[in-house]
Amino acid sequence: MSGRGRHLLAIVLALSSACSRRAPEPFGSYTAFLPVVFWSRAHGFLPWAAHLSLTTPDGAPAVVKLTRWPPDASDAEEVLIDVPGGTARHVPVRTPPSTPASLYFESRSPFSVKASIVDRRGLVPALEVPVLTREDLARPGDSLLLGPIVSNGAERGHFGFTFPGVDRDAVPFEVRVRLTAAGTGKLLHESSFVLTGLPLTIEDPWKRFGLAAGTPFDVEVTFLGGVRGRPIATGLWVYGVTSVRATSTPHFLATRVVRASAPH
Repeated sequence: MSGRGRHLLAIVLALSSACSRRAPEPFGSYTAFLPVVFWSRAHGFLPWAAHLSLTTPDGAPAVVKLTRWPPDASDAEEVLIDVPGGTARHVPVRTPPSTPASLYFESRSPFSVKASIVDRRGLVPALEVPVLTREDLARPGDSLLLGPIVSNGAERGHFGFTFPGVDRDAVPFEVRVRLTAAGTGKLLHESSFVLTGLPLTIEDPWKRFGLAAGTPFDVEVTFLGGVRGRPIATGLWVYGVTSVRATSTPHFLATRVVRASAPH
């Protein structure tokens, strides 16, 4: 195991005592979820940095609770942030390096979040992170659709699973994944598996799911629920990112939620 892997494992184990707790009560009715943030300085990665800021409307102050998952240390997992009226408040990332993580914000007062992942050298355009709410996330029985995921001479894509850290005690989650050929809908792969306690990125889905290299495909993920039957406070999200090979310029794919009660 790499040094980074041992460091991340130590953090998760230090937080594992939380598994005996019940899911926390909502801190407030105003929420914002950043499905993935990422920063790196390691060899083999672009020098990405995550920039985060909070603001409030009409100059009104707010207290915002932030849950990072995973955090870079146990004292950074949950924090309260005072956001003064009329100015933006910078938020430290405090997640492990080279590790996709999620950030979940809650408040009793209105607020806004802006997040981007930028190249420290200024050579690659910033990746603006989508901001979701608790109501946007998939609940058990819902499906998440996105695509196409491609790998060709011009672009390469990947996708990942994520959830707010307030639901760390409700995992593992079970999902069913269906991959279909882009444009035709032909079934290429179908399986169910369990997501453990951290967000999961599928960097090479062709290898992971036994697809022919470079086959473009669409993704359908059905959220089957928590394996342990614990209450789920928020939900699940699946995101896709495509990067232009020549410039490394990334962008998020659109994800659509189909509720369990709605037809596909």
